[in-house]
Amino acid sequence: MGKITPDLIRKVTRLSFVLRLYLLDTLNRFRTARRVVTVQKAEHNEKILATLEEVALHQLSIEKIEVLGRVCRQLKILYLQNNLIQKLENLHQLKELQYLNIALNNISKFQNLQRCESLQKLDVTLNFIGKAGLLSVSSLQYNIHLKDLHCLGNPCTEWTGYRAYVIAQLPSLQNLDGTAIKPSERIAAQQALPQLAQQLHQELLADGIDPQAHSRAEDDSLDIENVQENGVVGEDGQLRRPWCAATRILEHREAQQQEADAVAKRCGSGQRDPMAAAPRPKHDNFPPLPADGSILQCNEGHWQFSLQDSDDGSHVVLEVAVGKLLDSSLIAADVQPLAVRLLIKGRLLQLKLPEEVRPDQSVAQRSKASGNLSISMPKERPPARSSPWASRGSAPGLSNFCAPQKPGLAVSQTALLHHAAVAEAQEDDDVPPL
Repeated sequence: MGKITPDLIRKVTRLSFVLRLYLLDTLNRFRTARRVVTVQKAEHNEKILATLEEVALHQLSIEKIEVLGRVCRQLKILYLQNNLIQKLENLHQLKELQYLNIALNNISKFQNLQRCESLQKLDVTLNFIGKAGLLSVSSLQYNIHLKDLHCLGNPCTEWTGYRAYVIAQLPSLQNLDGTAIKPSERIAAQQALPQLAQQLHQELLADGIDPQAHSRAEDDSLDIENVQENGVVGEDGQLRRPWCAATRILEHREAQQQEADAVAKRCGSGQRDPMAAAPRPKHDNFPPLPADGSILQCNEGHWQFSLQDSDDGSHVVLEVAVGKLLDSSLIAADVQPLAVRLLIKGRLLQLKLPEEVRPDQSVAQRSKASGNLSISMPKERPPARSSPWASRGSAPGLSNFCAPQKPGLAVSQTALLHHAAVAEAQEDDDVPPL
């Protein structure tokens, strides 16, 4: 056996530090991915998580609940059905949660919902809550507003005393599995509770299950990172697995692998993935505007832009960050009385104007420093007050761009720079119009 030296200790310490950094980086990337999925599902709330009240995260192969309790604390409705979640956790910060749907997962007991004080409806249909899981139903007594509970499809519902036991344990419950609880039924359940609890205790002991261990909140024994094969190959050569939480995870991962292999095969053969979104075709000309006059906002190129009034309120100014290296021949524009449209590299930017403008008096120019495009559109009904810019023949708000030239870059009503170049602003006053 080698001798332990100070140099060996330093190497081991350094290796341990690097390993910890790697594990932390992996965990942070995993949490970031989950957050991105949550943000994508919050499009109806402008992707703002802090004020999100409802989110649907069903059929996303989620194996563990996380992030939600920290970033979506105002959630009222949460859909998590048809995933691979094996434990209720990390929901204690959702104080306003009213409806939780976690049907068709791998849940085996009720836990970690005691601090969800506003919970009114809980759906755990088609999970794996057995007779031992019934011992944990008493943890829902802290949810004093809980009115509806759905447990159909769980093994515990096959126990003869299931309904009476649950009703007696949850005095605030009004509906169980879609059936209203009558006052007489509740009284009978309360009277039968001691006998039912003793019967359940004895049956669990007979099955070799420790009732005290299952009545306490604990981590699930299933290790989702290292799920072992539990199937048996029959005489016909077919693999048969028992129906349990491990089987759902194994079958799901096999399906994921088959799908990934199929996508890789299609990509290798030059075929496009049918699940991928088809790229939008580029425009050669401006599409016609609707006959009813409605104008839909559109930004196919994801260009950064600003549309606002000039300082004196007499013009509407559109500024688009097209970049300095973009050739002006790739830009075409069209100003209408109530709309402005740009074709930049064949991608349409279409905006509805806040008020009517004069297309034939509009002026466009590009900044020589940044290459950004600015279109100044005089209003049809400008403010009554006099404008100090009127005598200069230019609109304010363009101080960051090159000074407007004479005679300027006119914008026609039918097309501003239609299939033509947007002239860059020059220092020479004799630049001809487009």
